[in-house]
Formats: sequence, C-alpha cells, structure tokens
Amino acid sequence: MSSENKSPLFSMDIYSGTGTLLYAHRHTTSMELLEVLDGTIEVQIGTAFLEGVKGDFFYIPVGLVHSVTSLEGGKVRCLDFERSMIEENLESIDEEILFMFEVQSRNKIFRFTKEHPFYQILKVYMNDTYEEYASKDVCYKLPIRANIYLMVTALLRHYCAIRTEQDRNIYHNVLRLAPAISYINESFVGKIYIEELSERVMVSADYFTKMFRDSIGKTPIDYINDLRINHALAMLCETNASIQEISEATGFCNPNYFHKIFKQYMNCSPLAYRKASK
Repeated sequence: MSSENKSPLFSMDIYSGTGTLLYAHRHTTSMELLEVLDGTIEVQIGTAFLEGVKGDFFYIPVGLVHSVTSLEGGKVRCLDFERSMIEENLESIDEEILFMFEVQSRNKIFRFTKEHPFYQILKVYMNDTYEEYASKDVCYKLPIRANIYLMVTALLRHYCAIRTEQDRNIYHNVLRLAPAISYINESFVGKIYIEELSERVMVSADYFTKMFRDSIGKTPIDYINDLRINHALAMLCETNASIQEISEATGFCNPNYFHKIFKQYMNCSPLAYRKASK
C-alpha cells in the first residue's frame, strides 16, 4: 500500500511470497498485530522464534526487532498503531496495567491460536479494520480506532487479568519488582549485580531470583542478556557499527563473549544475522 494512504496513527499492509516476507526491523513508537492469512511462517520477535499457521495472531511490542519468513505459502497482514493511542486513554491508575503489559508482553511472546478465548475478538476486529482501511469511507478512522481499542483490551486482559491466585501473585510481584526492572532497563550497559537489584526490592538475593523467575518467566541474568541482545539486534540492523562497538554499547565485556551469548540466543553469529537482516 502506498505511503500517502497511511495514517500517522495506524497503517495496514499485506505481505506474501516465498522466503523473507519482512526483513528484520523494529518500530520505535508503534505496536504491531500480525495475522497469518495463509500458509506457514516463522516469526522472530526479539530473541523468540515461533512458527505460525493460517489464522494465528502475534503481538509485537514497541521496540522489538522482528522479521517474518515464509516456510510454505506464507501470507501475513500487519496492523501498526501508535503507542500514544493507548496512553492518551489511560487514567493514572491504569499506568500499573500498562507497565505490567509491557513487561509481560516483551518477555512472554505468545501465539494466539483459534483455541484462545480472545481469538474471535482479534479475528473479527482485524477483519473489520482491514475493510475500513481498504474502503477509506467517510470517517473510516473512527471505527478503526474503536477496533484497535477493543483488540488492545483483549491483549491487556490476556497479559494482565487476575483470574486465579497465581495470577494475583504474579501481578503483585511484577509491580513489586518495578524498581529493579527500571534500573536494569536504564543501566544494562554496565555491570549489574543480583545483590544490588534485590536491595532495591528489599528482599534477599535468593528470594529475588525466585520471585523474578516465577513472575516474569526468566531469571534476572536471562532478562539482562535478553535486553542486551535486543539492543544488539537493533544496532546490527540499523547501523554499520563494528562488533567491537556493539559489544561495548550493549554491556558485553568483549566481542568474544558477545559472540558466544548472541549465538546462544539467536542460533547464529552477529555478522550472519546482520547479513540476513539486509
């Protein structure tokens, strides 16, 4: 679709073919909802790799590098929408929910299949959004905004709703971990010690590690490495910085260690990933 038809707040595109459908890239201010219209694909979202088949949905958070490869007759539909659309409609009390959503959606990448309780909401309003976007009828942006709010509500309820005692504990603990998470996000380039993080939450180092793993699905070390690798992915795609420069800018002590951890997460070398992303 031509760029002149794109709204500054949202846009829709369809991609199909063989091989790479979407090269590695990221959106710095917008979220994306991706639907598999046909065939089988592999989608990379950050350091996660998932296979999708016709009908599946994937949510891609702001800032995560992602790509889509057709494995067999792949065809995908992508809806991008600005994060500001969601923020401007939140009351101050909902900031906790948005924090929870951002933490969980980045660390628990999920494939929405037909069996998921919110699947029909995503399916119905994605189709309606595409029809409105394609027709450009009078005031078409209003129903599209309404549809996006309804789909985001489904995503928020998937990641943030409290239905069981376990959900309640996770929600409480993620908010309790907020000072440590914020510190990691701001300071990942330097050395980070578990003892220092646990002090920010006022618990022992062992309890902090357990609470972090049980609530976010990763150990603190995995979270830090994942964050560093995600920043490295962006630099590999968007800059010509050397591996030495990237390893320093992302908090790895040297290029060899960076290469080792990168290959552990991405199953290829940094240079191989840069070549593929171009």
